[in-house]
Amino acid sequence: MAFGSIQQMPSTHVVTRVARVALVVLLALALVPAASADSKRVSPADRAAINRLLDEFVPAVVEQKDLARGWNLVAGVERVVSHKQWLAGNTSVQEYPANGTTFHGWLVNYSLPGDVGFDLLLQPRSRKMGAWSFRAEAQKINGSWKIVTWYPVAEFAPPGAAGRVNGPADLGASNGSSASAPESRLGAWVLAIPVAALGTILVGVLLFLGLRWRKQRKRVREIERLLATDR
Repeated sequence: MAFGSIQQMPSTHVVTRVARVALVVLLALALVPAASADSKRVSPADRAAINRLLDEFVPAVVEQKDLARGWNLVAGVERVVSHKQWLAGNTSVQEYPANGTTFHGWLVNYSLPGDVGFDLLLQPRSRKMGAWSFRAEAQKINGSWKIVTWYPVAEFAPPGAAGRVNGPADLGASNGSSASAPESRLGAWVLAIPVAALGTILVGVLLFLGLRWRKQRKRVREIERLLATDR
């Protein structure tokens, strides 16, 4: 019987591993909402600073009214072109005739110390155009906030036009006019793909561990039957 008790140890170990995996999954699911909430908090001082940045950046760079000033408002990949190209209007930022002088209605995607990702919806000056949604990232570099990422993610139909939403593939830098851009529907099901993939992986891991435990348990029972027969 001593031999039989030793052979039961692998199955106990597997059960323990399964329990640990399940506990980790439950803890991760419990912590996701809290982490998401914390990651979207922006201090009043940082929000005010980013508001001031956008009030300068949109007219200077997006509308190309003051590219010399705009060069000092960007960093990172937004400076992929040379200073000379930038001043000539060949910037890395999609041009858009935004309406208004203040642009404080941005929605936070994530917030880290000195690094904030957000979305901003801009309205056009002309009713012949639709609103555009931009995805952006601002970083605090040497004490000053700068735009390091800025690109369009959606274009909405003008008022009174047939409803449509054009996605990022339709809004390339060479696509200054949206009239000839093909339409693409952005469904909510797209967001479910990564969630479903993660769930499939987790289920697969749990099934694998469960089958392994059953196999080990079956082997232990066979050994116990052999020992009982030998008596």
